[in-house]
Amino acid sequence: MSIQPGEFASCSLIGDRKINQDRCIRVDGNSAVLLGLGDGMGGHPRGEAAAQVLIDTCQSYFNRTPHPILNPSSFLTRLLHKAHENIVAFGYDQHPAIDPRTTAVACLIQKNVAHWAHAGDSRLYLLRERRVLAKTIDHSYVERLKQQGVITARQQKTHPQRNYVTRCLGGALVSPDITLGKHKLASGDILLLCSDGFWGSIGEEEMLNTLFSNLPLSEAIQSLAEQAAHKAFPDSDNITLIALRMQQADNTHTRVTEDKTEAQTEESNLAQAIAELQNAISNFESETKQEKE
Repeated sequence: MSIQPGEFASCSLIGDRKINQDRCIRVDGNSAVLLGLGDGMGGHPRGEAAAQVLIDTCQSYFNRTPHPILNPSSFLTRLLHKAHENIVAFGYDQHPAIDPRTTAVACLIQKNVAHWAHAGDSRLYLLRERRVLAKTIDHSYVERLKQQGVITARQQKTHPQRNYVTRCLGGALVSPDITLGKHKLASGDILLLCSDGFWGSIGEEEMLNTLFSNLPLSEAIQSLAEQAAHKAFPDSDNITLIALRMQQADNTHTRVTEDKTEAQTEESNLAQAIAELQNAISNFESETKQEKE
């Protein structure tokens, strides 16, 4: 079964912060879609600029890459490395030089498969039939402690260093390590990219119940963002979500085009056969007339 990107929605709230340092984007191509999200790091100057450079790089790099993209994993890795280089260059160009940083998550949807890459604690969720089918694992200090069994998932939520990420774009002179993932898609799947201001306040069960309700995707996303801000008040972080629901492809136009082409071919073949028959009859009559003469 062929599927394609369908319903789309995004939402970004400032929360209880002075500025919104989150950025997100959707870029469409002939045979692929790219989703991107960055959460500028507030502990460094101009985090919002770093996130914007990431988004600008997503658009420019995707647009100048031929589609379909032959090697999605290589494309996504190079995309985030290029964004990192552009962020570092932006910092050097400031007077005085600064060190802006951002988290990053990007997802390429192509040929019924989602390919993703990330650095930091902004997340991607692949949701199917009210369950989490796949999600990214945060590059963070508390996630490392949880993986090592030092703290529990509950302790992770209130740990004093829960906002400390171990990977990001910008800052280091060398390109950061990028974590990749991919999964085949089915009709009804929802791809969700979000910043930690969202997933830090909303549980997975609540997220699934809202997204798989009868609400339009745009209303579900807006509702979840507002709930996250309300739960974290008066210390809500920036909250950004971008979601895409997959749907079965409509092949009606393709079938009509194919049927029309076949009909035109048959008409052309019939006309050619008639012409050849007429030529044969004409030649036969001409030869018979010559023999009589």
